[in-house]
Amino acid sequence: MADHRKRFDRWRRLVPEHTKYLIGQVLGRIVPAFEAAGFTWHGDYGACDPDEIGANTIPLQIRSGDVWPTVEIHFPGTRRPCFTIHFAALPGVCRRMGEEPVPRERAVVVYAPAYFMLCKGRHRNLDGQFGYYWFSPWPKRKLDAEVDTAAALLPEILRVFRNGIPEEWLTHEFGYVSRHVMLMGSWHILQQMRAKAEQKSSSRRTKDARG
Repeated sequence: MADHRKRFDRWRRLVPEHTKYLIGQVLGRIVPAFEAAGFTWHGDYGACDPDEIGANTIPLQIRSGDVWPTVEIHFPGTRRPCFTIHFAALPGVCRRMGEEPVPRERAVVVYAPAYFMLCKGRHRNLDGQFGYYWFSPWPKRKLDAEVDTAAALLPEILRVFRNGIPEEWLTHEFGYVSRHVMLMGSWHILQQMRAKAEQKSSSRRTKDARG
């Protein structure tokens, strides 16, 4: 089986210098904070399947307990030096698109009952991205400040894992569930979407039958 860390290292060697610098800051400051809380970068995360986990993502996980605290630090592109932090608690059996069962050992954050993104709390576009968003000069102090902001918010994630995902978050509508946490997706939302689609389809069939 391939090792995800090796895939990441190969990808990292090919990115532009500004992105490479930001990755170094994340590896030196963000990742160790999670590791100090018991998280591990497992080389077989997501079964190291390229269709499940990209080489541009750092997965961190605690494999113990009824649910596994899981974090994905994602670098969305090489030209824009920025990253996002998604997190979830994985039960023993997860679901792809809220339906197809997936063993936890092969699952990624989006297959959890609900998954979330850490946000700066500004409640505006790109609130969950840390770094640069548009092409511009990239003074290191700007990237350092973005990493400072993310590092200061990590206790928000650790507190959620320590106390457990609030039940009301699991059935919340898409969007902010707290100042610094946004719900990105859930089985509940997928079920609602399917129910609405079925209702529309049923109404259309009834209308067609009536002529």
